[in-house]
Amino acid sequence: MTATSKENPRKTKQKTARGRPRDTSKNKAIINAASRLFLEKGFDGTSMDDIAKRAGVSKQTVYSHFACKEVLCSEAISLAVKRYSPDTALENVEEHSLEADLRAVCDKFARLLLGDDSVAMANLLVTSAPKGLEFAKIYWNAGPQAMHGKLQEFLQHWIDQGALSIGNTSKAADLLSTLLKGKVHFLRSIGLIDTISEKQIQENVEDTVKIFLKLYGT
Repeated sequence: MTATSKENPRKTKQKTARGRPRDTSKNKAIINAASRLFLEKGFDGTSMDDIAKRAGVSKQTVYSHFACKEVLCSEAISLAVKRYSPDTALENVEEHSLEADLRAVCDKFARLLLGDDSVAMANLLVTSAPKGLEFAKIYWNAGPQAMHGKLQEFLQHWIDQGALSIGNTSKAADLLSTLLKGKVHFLRSIGLIDTISEKQIQENVEDTVKIFLKLYGT
């Protein structure tokens, strides 16, 4: 069964900002600096002073944008999720169908899962676990858990359209992530390959779309 939709099925909800507007250029610089430092030095090894110096702003400016390091870390991860979420992936799809939308979502998500930063973050989380789980909890809630919810919303849309038959969208979203990672994610994470090529990403995406539609398509 082929289902089509003329409009983007997922729309990001807008939140009304309150208080004094933040300087967007400084906000971006702070988040970028924090993201790089967390990967380089870990959560515990990164201070707000370090972030201020890397961003080229004062420590006071950092605190005027973010109340604490935990909030900054959470927002940095949330922004990464937003860039690769189904909502963003579907913005450039001209004519929506289940297969076209699924391929766009998988392609975008695969680039997050198989990117160097994601692999580095996974390794960092493993090495930092013995020191405490605070960083892992922040990452999980703002990253994988948030993306999982977005994937479930995407799948539910096509279930409602009658194009997918899925009893448990949570398990189906888990399967989608696992298929997109494939073998190359593990090989990259343990250092047996230096990088994941565009060809490998595309192969994972195509295989995932075919398998997923065969399992759940109506």
